[in-house]
Amino acid sequence: MARNYQFTLALQALREIQAELGQDPVPGQPLFPGLPDVLDELDPLPPDALLFGIAADGLPLMLNMRDPSTGPLLIVADRGSGKTAFLQFLARAANRLLSSDKLRYVVLTDFPDEWHEFETSAHCVDVVPAYEEAAGQLLYELACQAEAAASEPVDPVTLLLFDGLDSALHMDQAGQANLRYLLECGPQAGLWPIVGANAARAVKLPDWLSQFHTRIYGRITHPDVATELTPLPGAGLNTLFPGAQFCLRQKSHWLRFWLPSL
Repeated sequence: MARNYQFTLALQALREIQAELGQDPVPGQPLFPGLPDVLDELDPLPPDALLFGIAADGLPLMLNMRDPSTGPLLIVADRGSGKTAFLQFLARAANRLLSSDKLRYVVLTDFPDEWHEFETSAHCVDVVPAYEEAAGQLLYELACQAEAAASEPVDPVTLLLFDGLDSALHMDQAGQANLRYLLECGPQAGLWPIVGANAARAVKLPDWLSQFHTRIYGRITHPDVATELTPLPGAGLNTLFPGAQFCLRQKSHWLRFWLPSL
């Protein structure tokens, strides 16, 4: 039995005990296995795949960047439950596992200070405050890029890591229109919007949520919010480890996974 699988079984048992005792997990604890340990047990990753987590059976979860059917990704969770951690893991995984001529990323966020360490990476195009006019210009340029590459995507693939979907409400009409275009047409052109959203605010944005068919959930404690965001029962979002454990729906089942530490 692989070490990763043994670990996740033990982790699941620990979380069940914590839930029975009414204990909330502490963000950042327990520590999950590091990415180097994970990679030691995996076969070489496909060249057009972006690692975004490790499933309970120890197998990697990957985004095929040449398959637009996945569409844009939404990461939704409570405040402090790992939305930014998830986006930053994608950036770090790209820095470590892929060359900058294969993948690059641009960050749109209300908290640019959280992304300073990424700005020197060859993979990072820019970190742009979502509240500045530069955000609208960025979305326009990305929309033009997506339109030009719609018929024949070219390298490098670009990730739009947007940390805070509700920031779109403060953009002008042109900015919102360009963002909607990227959500609808970006993946077909090799430009992938991956967007974080606060769960309590997300339920108030049904028009924007309808743009996402692939949703990844972090810890959500309020049952009414969880139910509204996840009509399929059984997710158990309040039992996820904040900042490290997530789940997504696969057909009629829920698949849990965790972020390796870096």
